[in-house]
Amino acid sequence: MCPLRNSTVLFVTSRVGHTLSRVERRWLPLMEALVAGQVRVMLVAAPAGPLVAPARALGVTIAPYRVDRFNIWISRNRLRAYLRRHEPTVALAAGYHADIPLRLAARELPVKVVSATHCGGWRYSGVGPITTWGRRRLERRTRSRVDAFVVDCRDAAEAMIADGISSDRITVVAPGIDTGAVTREAALAFEMPGTGPRVGYAGALERSRGLGTLAAAAPAIRARHPEVSVLVAGEGPARLGLLPAALDGRIELVGRPESVPAFLSALDVCVFPSSEPGIPTPLLEAAALGRPIVACDVPGISGLLADGTEIVLVPRGNAPALAEAIIGLLDDPERATKLGRAARMRMLDDYPAAAVARHGLELIRSLSA
Repeated sequence: MCPLRNSTVLFVTSRVGHTLSRVERRWLPLMEALVAGQVRVMLVAAPAGPLVAPARALGVTIAPYRVDRFNIWISRNRLRAYLRRHEPTVALAAGYHADIPLRLAARELPVKVVSATHCGGWRYSGVGPITTWGRRRLERRTRSRVDAFVVDCRDAAEAMIADGISSDRITVVAPGIDTGAVTREAALAFEMPGTGPRVGYAGALERSRGLGTLAAAAPAIRARHPEVSVLVAGEGPARLGLLPAALDGRIELVGRPESVPAFLSALDVCVFPSSEPGIPTPLLEAAALGRPIVACDVPGISGLLADGTEIVLVPRGNAPALAEAIIGLLDDPERATKLGRAARMRMLDDYPAAAVARHGLELIRSLSA
């Protein structure tokens, strides 16, 4: 019998927009496992938030509330009302705007608080030095109310320890991927742009993804392979900075694809030139599909797959090295195929979605004991 049966676990997210965050993707298999164990699962989220529909489909109870990004005390009061009314055993939050209000709301209440972040998400920062200082100060003042910190890579855990958080309060849960679901989605029919060999990226167009490096590498790639198409699929704040490269023909911006896995499966080389720490979900999807991958050697990615046998890593921001790595795979399709197969096997062996749920359940049970 599940010791959590008939108890309540609360999730809080401040995410809005069209895509799930990395933490929210990790939450879904955990939510499914909790519901299967007859645990009452609640989600506090913006009514149109990206996590609402998939969570509701799993049987999660939705508490529609858009966390106030400009007044943490309003959010704190609302969350405290939820904690008092539903008395969850454990409450989990993701992102500064949800994390800090939950910590404040949980003071002197019998609930275990879990702060979840991702590689590259630590430490909290603002839009400038003043807000960054304020956020980090408030984080330090409230961290004593956190019972467990969950991160997805060892680099983030080491950064937390260096920042004064005890290692016994930190749990590293490696990212997971549902390879079967990704494979099924990749089979969706759609019209792929480009004619010859295709290399490129799909995912959020964020500055941290280093897509300017791919644009800078494109001329060298075409000098060796004139027929190649360099494609960038997605939407986001970095799109504006990529427009000059699109206008002069170095890259082709194709907007948000109906299916990221389907787009990735049609690429001859998948490129993730990240400039900051993190583990992009599309990179996991590309690996699960057995696609050859070239990426930048940043914390998170560097410890995910073996360089040279499962992925090709290059220094961040180094356009010539990125171009040579991509050209090398285009010149040697057999090596590219072997690289993709090895990456897929690594995903199946070490990063199944079920492992994320299992580790999450173990943590929640230990906190509830």
